[in-house]
Amino acid sequence: MAQHKTLHVGLGPIGREIVIAAVKGGACEPVAAVDINPELIGKSLADVVESAPDIEILGDLAQAAETAADRGATAALVATGSRVEQVAPQFETLMAAGLNCVSTCEELVFPWLRAATQADELDALAREHQVSALGVGVNPGFVLDLLPFVVTRVCQTVTAVYATRIVNGSLRRRQLQAKIGSGLSKDEFRARAADNAIGHVGLGESAALLADSLGWPWDNIEQSIEPVIADVDVTSDCFEVKQGQVRGQAQKLTLIAPQGRIELELIMALDEPSMDAVRVEGEPPVNVVVEGGIHGDRATGGTVVNFVTPCVKAAPGLRTVADVPLS
Repeated sequence: MAQHKTLHVGLGPIGREIVIAAVKGGACEPVAAVDINPELIGKSLADVVESAPDIEILGDLAQAAETAADRGATAALVATGSRVEQVAPQFETLMAAGLNCVSTCEELVFPWLRAATQADELDALAREHQVSALGVGVNPGFVLDLLPFVVTRVCQTVTAVYATRIVNGSLRRRQLQAKIGSGLSKDEFRARAADNAIGHVGLGESAALLADSLGWPWDNIEQSIEPVIADVDVTSDCFEVKQGQVRGQAQKLTLIAPQGRIELELIMALDEPSMDAVRVEGEPPVNVVVEGGIHGDRATGGTVVNFVTPCVKAAPGLRTVADVPLS
């Protein structure tokens, strides 16, 4: 396995998982790191992530990109924002330094859905600097898009794809438990959902990526989000949810195309048994169930590290997990 020297951008919970995956798997060698948190700047990465190399965490992205390039880095692993508009300026700096970019930005998994103009600009910039950029992850990036697409590769025909991801929020970090509305009232949940202040980013991107990979149009999408209400009191390490309060969220998406339909369902709630499933209606039909589901945080670290080589190998430009080599 080729080892790539990497710059690590963002050292929150997911960023640290990426460092762990890089060091543990041996596919990447961190040579530079950067974060905006003043409590981390100036520290050694080894003091923040066990087994990480002894390199100083910088606070300036341009300096970090230059340092990484000087040390022979080929890729930047970016765990910062969820929206393209948040990460685009970072990508401009990183690509100008000659670094390929692999990011956990949810919208970047298929940026042409919500940020087509910026996506085209990033694509042009990547081509100019002869690097590639790629949005990856577990959800979006694998369970509800790449996995269903790979499953359809055994089918002669496909008329419908149904994919479901259920996540036990009680086992996840506090940030996610808060994001799914834990402890809110129904009215508070609906008000935040109406303001787009709650809910998972990426379900639309998963559907569009899957449809595009199948050669289907992706312009007819309908989505909904509803609270999951506690029937009994529920307690996690971070929240105490009373009966009648919100313990999570249920999002559904339907995409209709002339060739068929895609239905995605995402349930994230406290005390909800985890599971991932894909069902394809076609010839032959296929049904895949992942008992216990795929752990989001650890697997996200894995996807980022495992897609470094495919990203570096890919033709210059803005790419998706469905059109780069898988090894």
